[in-house]
Amino acid sequence: MQEFHYKVHWRARGQRQGFHAATTQGSGMEFVGHAPLSGYSDPRRIDIRASLASPTGDWLVRLHRTRAALPVCVLLDLSASMGFAGVRRKFDVVEAFVAAAGFSARRTGDAFGLIAADDTIREQVWLPVTHARSAVQTALTRLEGVTPSGGSAGLLEALHWLPRTRSLVFLVSDFHFPLDMLSSLLDGLAHHEVVPIVVWDGAEAERLPGFGLIELADPETGRHRTVLMRAGLRRRWIERVAQRRADLCKCFATHRTRPFFVDGAFEADALTRYFLGDDEHAR
Repeated sequence: MQEFHYKVHWRARGQRQGFHAATTQGSGMEFVGHAPLSGYSDPRRIDIRASLASPTGDWLVRLHRTRAALPVCVLLDLSASMGFAGVRRKFDVVEAFVAAAGFSARRTGDAFGLIAADDTIREQVWLPVTHARSAVQTALTRLEGVTPSGGSAGLLEALHWLPRTRSLVFLVSDFHFPLDMLSSLLDGLAHHEVVPIVVWDGAEAERLPGFGLIELADPETGRHRTVLMRAGLRRRWIERVAQRRADLCKCFATHRTRPFFVDGAFEADALTRYFLGDDEHAR
C-alpha cells in the first residue's frame, strides 16, 4: 500500500499524543520558557541554572510543548463525472488515493475519516474520523460497488459532517462544477487545511484523436452527442482545458491553497513532494 508524508502549518489542538506540533504544554521537546515551580509542580523539570539566576529567587521549571495527533479527512466527490473511464477509471485512482491517505494517517498516528457526496451525502460510505487500525479497510469496503451519479451539490452539505476540530481535508474531485460553487465550498472549508486532489484523465484532453467521429457523453446530464473531431476543434478543446486548469488554480490561490493534479495513476511520492513545496503537480 502506498504511503505519503504530509505536514500542516498550524499547531494541533488534540489531546492525543502524535506527530504534529501542538498548542498544549507537556512532555515534548520544544522548549517555550520557564515558570515558577509553585505553579507547575513538576520537580523533574527544575532548571538549576535558570533558578540560580532568577531575580525573584524562585525555583524555575522548564516548559515544553508536546506533539499531538490531528484528524485527516477525505471529502470525496461522487458525482457522475467521477465515474469516467478513459485511459483509466477515475474511480480506480480515487480508491488508490483513499487507501494511501488512510494508511498514511494511521502510520503518522492520526485519525482518519471519509465523507462522500453527489447530490446529497452518501451515508453508506461515511466513515467518522477514527484511530481504529481497520479504518483503511473499512473505507475501501464501503467504496466497493459504489457508482458515481448525479451532481456535486452534496459537497456543500458535507461541510457539516466534518470534525469541528481543525483538520487536514483532502478534497477529491475532478472539479467539473461551477467555480462559484467551488468558491463557496472553499469558503466553508476555511477553518481547515485543504488539499484539493484534482483527478483528471488524459482522454479528456491530451489524448483526443486528431481526426474522426467521436461520441461524447455528459455523465451528469445523460446527454450524448456525435462530433467530427478535426485539428482546429482539437486545438480549441485543449485550449479550453488549459484555461479551466488556470481558472481552478486561480480560485484555489484566492483561497490560499494549492491543488494537486492527478493526470494519470496516483503516485504517493509525488504528493510527498507537494507537501515539501514542489509545485510540479500544482500547475
